[in-house]
Amino acid sequence: MPADAPARRPAEPGLAPYGALLLVQVFFGAFPVMGKVALREVTPFVLASFRAVLGALLLSLLARALSGPAPEQTLRERGKVAVLSFCGIVANQVLFIVGLSLTSAIHATLLTATIPIFTLVVATLSGRERPTLLRAAGIPVALGGIVFLLDPGEVAGASGSLLGDLLLAANAAFYSVFLVASREVLARRSALSFVAQAFRYGALPILLVASGDLGRFRPAAVTGTGWLAIAGVVAFATVGAYALNAWALARTSASTTALFVYVQPVFATALAALVLGERVTPRLLGAAALIFAGVALATVRRGPRRPAS
Repeated sequence: MPADAPARRPAEPGLAPYGALLLVQVFFGAFPVMGKVALREVTPFVLASFRAVLGALLLSLLARALSGPAPEQTLRERGKVAVLSFCGIVANQVLFIVGLSLTSAIHATLLTATIPIFTLVVATLSGRERPTLLRAAGIPVALGGIVFLLDPGEVAGASGSLLGDLLLAANAAFYSVFLVASREVLARRSALSFVAQAFRYGALPILLVASGDLGRFRPAAVTGTGWLAIAGVVAFATVGAYALNAWALARTSASTTALFVYVQPVFATALAALVLGERVTPRLLGAAALIFAGVALATVRRGPRRPAS
């Protein structure tokens, strides 16, 4: 190379990772709506079984093709993945889908948007994060939005039930534990390979929990619309979302990823109103404003991040 030749710079990722992150939020945002359509014809445990088993199979094939064989693991490492699988796959899916069956799609996506808040709480309590005063202020703001959303007077109304909302809040808490505790595993292996293994470990417990419903399940009783909704949950809200998210996370910063979280509730609310006829009430708007404000405060970062001792 001539001495005056410019040094070759690494290829810029371009707009592709941002397009992938946008699709991830669209896919996750469509999940509550597609799930509500599917739950008209199948039980929550049957839907969770389809998502877990087919998700494990397809994500494993993708991980094998894109990431190669998984690294050798000790028994202790496999045990840790099994515990993480319980939090991020078993509890996450069962609580979300059962909660969704009891409440509205709009409530489901709003409560899912609180995951950054629960993640900050878990990271702080475990000593993995030392939040600033500004970020800590986001916790009571967002939790205030959750309390405002959980209106006992609307339990029998069209907007959803209190029990369903509480299950969805518990789902967000379990998934936050999964996100925080999985950082050590992700430092040693690809995100897609790890997620595929977590799905494999989670599929059997979900099948055991769902065994009674699966025994009564009659595929012939499900309409074409029901099968399309189930296929959408598996293809888009599971395989597509997890695979694209893993690919994009390797090419963008965590702060950039956090910004795209706001797309999901907006898209899901519009889709739920259009497809399911769900109404956007003043209480819902007030709760959304508090939750969004809390998440914005909790995800903001100023200056270099210092690890906790």
